[in-house]
Amino acid sequence: MLEDIKYIYPPNPTNEQRHEMLKRALIEENRVEDYENLISLLGPPRDITKIASPGAGKGVKVGIIGGGLAGLSSAFELRKLGFDITIFEMEGKRIGGRVYTYYFDKEKLLYGELGAMRIPVSHESSWHYINTFNLKTRPFIQENENAFIYVRNKRVRNDPDGKNVMEKIYPEFNLTPQERNTSWKKLLDYALTTPLLKLDPSIRKELLQARESYSKEINFLGSFSTRQVFERLNLSEAAIEMLSGLDPFTGTFYTGSYNENMLDEYTVDNSYRYEIVGGTSKLPLAFYNSLMSTYPKEYKSIEKKDLGKVVYKNGKRVSSIYRCNNNKVTLEYKDEMSLESCCETFDFVICTIPFSSLRSVNIYPMFSNEKMQAIKEFNYESAHKTLFLCNERFWERGNERERIIGGGSVTDLSIQTTWYPAYPPIANIDVTKNEKSKINKLYNKFGVITASYNMGQDAMRLGNVEIKTRIEIIKRQVEAVNGLPKGYLDSVVDDYESVLWDNVQGVFGGFAYFMPEQQRLFAYASVKAEYDFRVFFAGEHTSLKHGWMQGALNSGMNAANSIAEQLKLHLENQ
Repeated sequence: MLEDIKYIYPPNPTNEQRHEMLKRALIEENRVEDYENLISLLGPPRDITKIASPGAGKGVKVGIIGGGLAGLSSAFELRKLGFDITIFEMEGKRIGGRVYTYYFDKEKLLYGELGAMRIPVSHESSWHYINTFNLKTRPFIQENENAFIYVRNKRVRNDPDGKNVMEKIYPEFNLTPQERNTSWKKLLDYALTTPLLKLDPSIRKELLQARESYSKEINFLGSFSTRQVFERLNLSEAAIEMLSGLDPFTGTFYTGSYNENMLDEYTVDNSYRYEIVGGTSKLPLAFYNSLMSTYPKEYKSIEKKDLGKVVYKNGKRVSSIYRCNNNKVTLEYKDEMSLESCCETFDFVICTIPFSSLRSVNIYPMFSNEKMQAIKEFNYESAHKTLFLCNERFWERGNERERIIGGGSVTDLSIQTTWYPAYPPIANIDVTKNEKSKINKLYNKFGVITASYNMGQDAMRLGNVEIKTRIEIIKRQVEAVNGLPKGYLDSVVDDYESVLWDNVQGVFGGFAYFMPEQQRLFAYASVKAEYDFRVFFAGEHTSLKHGWMQGALNSGMNAANSIAEQLKLHLENQ
């Protein structure tokens, strides 16, 4: 199966190969006309050195609140112009924000992702930095016909045509005759793509734009929840209920804005996904190592004297944002260990922390009414993951039709999904022949599964259960989904790690997700600059690609470019 995947989409794809895959996906969706718009809207903005010259920002101080991907990418770009940059990051021990690879061993062979874990080929800004840092990638296995679907206590294999579901699970629901004779994947595709295909391509692209005003079509669809649109498309309540178990990541957000689902369809996020070899955290670490280097290789086209200086202050929580009389901005911050408070004043500030965290920051004077309302009201969805380190690769037992190599199982139980590793540990590193033999002997029987990856109400409820009880619940549900005897995993799970992002300080939520009407109300207000273009905003919540690294990285680049534009205006007026 892996060889087939590699043939379809190779590891470490070139831009040309990615673009060919994107075209292929759009052709399958009958809307190849969206190709140019997607390349443009998802691509990085123009290089910052085309706005101002390297070294032009010397002596200009920029404070960045938050050291996740948005903060790191904005610092990376600003450094090209020579700005003096200070990053304030609340987390004291880890780099990357909601990118969080957890390693169970010191060799970093056995790991899982507690945060971001996959990159669609259409996400141009993400690939821009993957290529910049020369990170290795390989196909992320999304679908596996050997994986399981477990709904209403019925367990079937995930065959491509959905016949197993129709035979065993459909009878559990009071479907209409037409629904009973239609595969569940076609039902879901109909519900998610029909309104999108009816939109003109010039209207579709508004889904990716933060606009002061939207077309009546986008506002209309964005005023409905996903459940309401499914109902308007004449799906029965039974079908809607069934689909929520068969595709829990859609069903979780039935009360959210339909535009969110339509946007993921627009950017074909479910087609041709990749992962970073060795862990997604390699991306934020590459940023950090570059920023901390005196003259990193990524800036060879810029003279060393023109590069800016970067100070990374970890374990520092920004508690206040003040506008000064001299049109500068003061940040008050506290050391998370000593609780000592300090202040620094900057010419510009980029705020990248989630609005869920910004809500607790003292802002004086307050930002515009629109911004403050967005900070107050912006919706964040819960997200929870639990990893299991297993001393037996039980998912790989059996013949070729039974072994699960990559992909995920889905269920209507509270764990929602379980994800299996697609590659052996040895595939993560370059080693000598002797080292390979040793590693294979030590690690071939071990593996890490994402035992539970759930969102929404299930994430909040399961993730808040006391940890020992939570692990017990997850074990039993994984056993049920995978057809294992009760108690089987008690001797198989050697270790675990679990995170509910709602409870992570400085985050307080898995990712931004519009409720009905919120794109119209808050998309533009979220990214709008404040304090007369002295405070700018970035982060996945300020983009239209909520919950993706693409949104964080692209917004960070845009914020950096906005500061460069202000610098250019200042230099021209001198």
